Amino acid sequence: MNDSRAANHGASRTSFLLPLLLVIFCIGCGGKSRVDCTPLDLSVAPQTATADHAAAAPGNQISFIAFDGLRPGCPPTPGPIRTDLKWSVSDTVNTKIGNTLNVDYGVATCINATPSPVTVTATGTNGLGATIRGTATLACK
Repeated sequence: MNDSRAANHGASRTSFLLPLLLVIFCIGCGGKSRVDCTPLDLSVAPQTATADHAAAAPGNQISFIAFDGLRPGCPPTPGPIRTDLKWSVSDTVNTKIGNTLNVDYGVATCINATPSPVTVTATGTNGLGATIRGTATLACK
């Protein structure tokens, strides 16, 4: 009988210690259980692309899309493609990119061959109102 009381006493001690350890752990972490997953940047796809400036459309064009980048420690969840961004290119003489939704939004066009890859940039804001950016490169041959 003493063995059964000792076993029950050990079980009740374990059931008391587990919640206590959980509370201590949460207090040690500042009581926060969620990671701040507000995006710090934008991911642009494709990351690198090449188009032929001498080809007729759409051969001289590349469509870029952007979505919120992941913060370290945040779960990878599919997010929507962003349609509220401002697109730009670093070489406006040899390339152009559209910003009209449902027309040419995110579509880069090679006008001439580029001497070096062009940086394609998407700029917008995150949920806190901070400006965030993402880039890709485009080569026009």
